[in-house]
Amino acid sequence: MVLLAAQKFSKKLEDHNNHTHHDHHHHHQSHHFSSSLQDFRSIASNSISQLPQSEILSLSWIHKFFGLLPSINRAFAKLLVDIDYPMSSWDSESVQLFLRYSVNLLDLFNSISSCLSHLSQARMSLSHGLSLLENSPSSAMKHLKSIPPGCFNLSFDEDTKAEDREAKDCSGKQMVVHEAVNELKRIVFWVCGIFLSGLCSEWKPYLEMRKITGGFDDSSVFTLDSRINELMLLEKMPVLKEIEEINGSVANLLAASDAEKLDASMGLQKELHVLEKLMDDVSEEVDELFGSVMTQRNELIDCFRITTTQTQKSTA
Repeated sequence: MVLLAAQKFSKKLEDHNNHTHHDHHHHHQSHHFSSSLQDFRSIASNSISQLPQSEILSLSWIHKFFGLLPSINRAFAKLLVDIDYPMSSWDSESVQLFLRYSVNLLDLFNSISSCLSHLSQARMSLSHGLSLLENSPSSAMKHLKSIPPGCFNLSFDEDTKAEDREAKDCSGKQMVVHEAVNELKRIVFWVCGIFLSGLCSEWKPYLEMRKITGGFDDSSVFTLDSRINELMLLEKMPVLKEIEEINGSVANLLAASDAEKLDASMGLQKELHVLEKLMDDVSEEVDELFGSVMTQRNELIDCFRITTTQTQKSTA
């Protein structure tokens, strides 16, 4: 009886120790995951805080913002290393979440590229008009027109909006990935929405991005987003600063006297050169980001396909 009681006590103590060790390990792991996620958010927030709060609606500001995205993407990659959860190990829900995010992002980049192409054509038309101004004023007038707004016709289905807004019932590494991808989405979709609104001279793209992400109140861009809300409350139409300035210069040129036309045309030409350089820089960044997202998607799909095949073979 004494031996039996001792054995029972020993087993109970062992179970207790194992349970205590498991709880301690789980607590330590949860703390590590939370800390890693917070580090990622801090890097994103610190990167964005470097941006000026003025002139958000400008190509030069967009250029600065896009320049920060590679460092934010590197922070996301570091997060995956910190929690030991490479894409090759992702569960199906994490894979689907990232694939939805990335395909929508590719659509946004395509829409931006289309608007930039439209802007480029308008810029070249103005430059051609200026070249004709001295020898053929009547022909020049056909080209010296304000830059018209681009067109936004992109929309996401309701399933995408609903599914991506709310976190699924997940925990551990899956929860960290879900939260991090949603933060990436809020950051990148926010700037894409503002950029497209400035190119199209309407708030619809920005409002669409706000609807998809569920708002930016708990995101790294919250402070900057308050500036956008101020503009909307003032009922100010969103127009990129460079486009607004060029359209103003076109109006001044058309209203100028013969004696003033030379100076006015030279001023407009300088503005068009600045616009061309900024457009080239931003277009290059958009193309690079597009390529980077495509590479990530392909790698993730390949990893998921290999993992699925191996699982099927092991259960066959």
